[in-house]
Amino acid sequence: MVFRKYLVLFVILLFDNSFSQKNLWIHFDSTNSGLPSNTIRLVTQDPKGNYWIGTWDAGLIKFDGSKWSIYNKDNSLLPHNCVYSIAFHNGNIIIGTMGGGLAIFDGNSNWKIYNEKNSNIPQDWIYSVAVDKQSRIWIGTFSEGIGILDGDSWTKYDKTNSILTDNKVTYILIDKDDNKYLATQSELAFIINNVWKSEKDLNVDSLDHVAYWISETGDGKKIFSYKYNGIVLYDGKNFTALDKKNINNDIEGFYSAVEDKNKKIWAGSFGQGIIIWDCKNVELWNKSNSSIKDDFIFNVFVDSKNNKWISTYFGGISIYNENGVEF
Repeated sequence: MVFRKYLVLFVILLFDNSFSQKNLWIHFDSTNSGLPSNTIRLVTQDPKGNYWIGTWDAGLIKFDGSKWSIYNKDNSLLPHNCVYSIAFHNGNIIIGTMGGGLAIFDGNSNWKIYNEKNSNIPQDWIYSVAVDKQSRIWIGTFSEGIGILDGDSWTKYDKTNSILTDNKVTYILIDKDDNKYLATQSELAFIINNVWKSEKDLNVDSLDHVAYWISETGDGKKIFSYKYNGIVLYDGKNFTALDKKNINNDIEGFYSAVEDKNKKIWAGSFGQGIIIWDCKNVELWNKSNSSIKDDFIFNVFVDSKNNKWISTYFGGISIYNENGVEF
């Protein structure tokens, strides 16, 4: 009887442990989820914990951890199905599209659209959106510089009236102190304490001058992701660089890089997988040595639970958490 009692207890514990184990990897694509496309531009998370996904060709998706909701040109007022950038402010989702201008969505049924036909927006082709502490919306455009929306009024900055060296503005980061970091097809530009600064002014030694992404670490450092040569971690005075020479791999560039809660930097390349870097050691993950579904990575996002959302060009979304993925 005693043996049987302990045997039953052992089986119960065995099954309980097996069911409680979490997957290190989860994959979403158009065959196993509500994703309407496998070409994912980015994933981000709103203050309520909902995930918002921008696709290259199928609109905007909301995922609350179980339910998928799709917003596209056919079933909503979304002006274009290529959603390139997303920000949040005062309960609204701010959406930058490639070809349809700027959309502001309250998450229910109300939309406000700004395009070249109904406003003074500089251009309908938007790379990046961000919001400052004055509730102004900043957009980086494909070829017309920067637009700033204050209420319903637009202000434009380009090569003719600022220190921008190129009108293709690929990313805008507004940091915790309301300073602006601007990535362009040429040099970086900065607005520090409301004063325009160049790379030379801040002694930023770029690996090249074509940055695609800028993010901020937990302690305020900036991560610059470059198109051709690598990533740079900048603390305001000094920089630490990682380029392709350090990993013995012919990586052409990084479309994004972000720090996780373990202070590791995850940098996605377009064709060679993902780099994990702690400023000392570096790893390269790709399809051949990990569960990533595609080596062409548009974006990496770290959510509130330290899940790494890897947005790919062909393979949907791969999600990784060393402690098990949970939403």
